Amino acid sequence: MTKTNDKELLEKLLDDDELQDVELQKKPPMTAVIGVPVKKPYSEKKNGHRNPGGCRRCICRFICITLSILTLLGIFTVGCIYYGMYKLSVEKNSSRKFPAVFKSDIELHNVINRIDYFYNAVIDGENDIEDLVVEQDEINGFITHSDYLRGNVMVTFQEDLIVEEFSLPLYKFGFGDRYFVGNEYLSVKSDEVGDSEGGLIEMKVETEAKNDDWFDGSLFFMQLKYLITKNKMDEGESILELFLEKGSFFGQVVPQEEIDRHEDQMENFLSELDASEFQEVVKLINGIERVSIESGKIVFKARNDGTN
Repeated sequence: MTKTNDKELLEKLLDDDELQDVELQKKPPMTAVIGVPVKKPYSEKKNGHRNPGGCRRCICRFICITLSILTLLGIFTVGCIYYGMYKLSVEKNSSRKFPAVFKSDIELHNVINRIDYFYNAVIDGENDIEDLVVEQDEINGFITHSDYLRGNVMVTFQEDLIVEEFSLPLYKFGFGDRYFVGNEYLSVKSDEVGDSEGGLIEMKVETEAKNDDWFDGSLFFMQLKYLITKNKMDEGESILELFLEKGSFFGQVVPQEEIDRHEDQMENFLSELDASEFQEVVKLINGIERVSIESGKIVFKARNDGTN
């Protein structure tokens, strides 16, 4: 029988992968992986013949082990989130219902149009811009427009204080009749700081769920000191600076070393914007003279001097 016939017979007896293994065995006993010499596997027999399919089994075993580890990590992560959401939720009998404030589509569009007009007028540096007044009922009207939020969230404006109360059902997350219940607030305390205007902005989120065995205090708390100063190079330009004074998250207090670094949080925020976004934010800051939180409404007052 000729060599050609021998080769045809061999191809019929072996599948393609096994044939490749046989061909590989004809190569020298030293291979290279990315230029680094690697000895032949120890699984080879002394006579130089490789165990058929051994390499494929190793790869499959490696893939299976890797997928198993990733699956376990995924289950662990989901389990932690599930445990956290369960711990932060309460049963249905501890949930709350808030009054719904219904607004027509036309009324809500009018609110959006007022905001758009004020924003564009400030950015363009127009004069005689009317104050933008947004009432708490209008905000609650947008909330009521959502099937999920209706009756489960309510916002109120008080003097220098915004309060949001929530009682959110968690059925969409597989928690049946459990609810995420609590409140959050944002307060602004103004004060004169030398030649600058300034004060404190304080935010806190609290839940009805008791988690003394997990962490102490509120879910989230932050106190920022703000300063509004005039740029020495341009007396018409204002600079807004924000510095962290206190903070905690899930009971973990922000280290004092982090606070002592005295980083301008506003500068960090602006550094993430592109050039056009940066210019718009600067114009907006310089174009607004005052923002006041009053009973039942929030008022934005433009500078109205045509410079920003």
